[in-house]
Amino acid sequence: MKSSQRLDYSTLSEILGQRNLVDPQRLTLALQTSVQGTMPFPEILVTDGLIGDWELSKTVCDLYGLPFLPVDIVTPQEDAREGLDVGFLLQHRLVPVNRFGNLLVVAMPALVPNDILGTLASKHGLQVLPLVGSVQSNSRWLQENLVGEATPIVAGPDDDWSNIFDEGDAAVLLDLQSEPITDEGEIELLQPEPEAAASAPEAVLPQQTSGGGSLELAQPGAGSSPARPNPAPRDPSKGGLELLRPSSDGDENAA
Repeated sequence: MKSSQRLDYSTLSEILGQRNLVDPQRLTLALQTSVQGTMPFPEILVTDGLIGDWELSKTVCDLYGLPFLPVDIVTPQEDAREGLDVGFLLQHRLVPVNRFGNLLVVAMPALVPNDILGTLASKHGLQVLPLVGSVQSNSRWLQENLVGEATPIVAGPDDDWSNIFDEGDAAVLLDLQSEPITDEGEIELLQPEPEAAASAPEAVLPQQTSGGGSLELAQPGAGSSPARPNPAPRDPSKGGLELLRPSSDGDENAA
């Protein structure tokens, strides 16, 4: 490997843009997606069709001076992955190809940053020699050989957020399907039944007074109290009419 070059996604992205192999804006978006998500940068490039699988591997070989040895050409040895963290290999799409004493040879999905390779070496006390593989061949080999060996993550009662939202949705549906409230003084807000409108108190017709004015009563609506009985007409000379929520027409008559 060229000692002046460091394995990292930023350098690879810069070279791909300089060689006009991928649009720079798409490279920036792919880099941001890989940082914020779990899919590696090379896999995003290939999956989104921004560059060919082998073209990407060829660029990495040329940039870093590394040999190209995909798992389609060489068969990984079973003892190479013995004792390794399978979840770590799956997360970073690394295929253990062979092991020579303390030296572990791995095939990268085109490229894996130095920091990740260093973490693998320190976790197991090994020296790691990276080779350039391809995104698709690595993913296929891992799917066929290591997926079943990964330890499933069992969410605890406080960690399963999806269940929280599922239970919340179920509670909302249960409320929508619940029976309407019929107790006196309470109003059905979610799904009013047709009978509710039929059982509402009827509006009381206005009472004609001796002065020609009219007494207008408000129509009962949601949240209103039951209509009171008609008050007896008053003598206009003794203080005027008793009005309940007068309308604009009622105000003119009262005036």
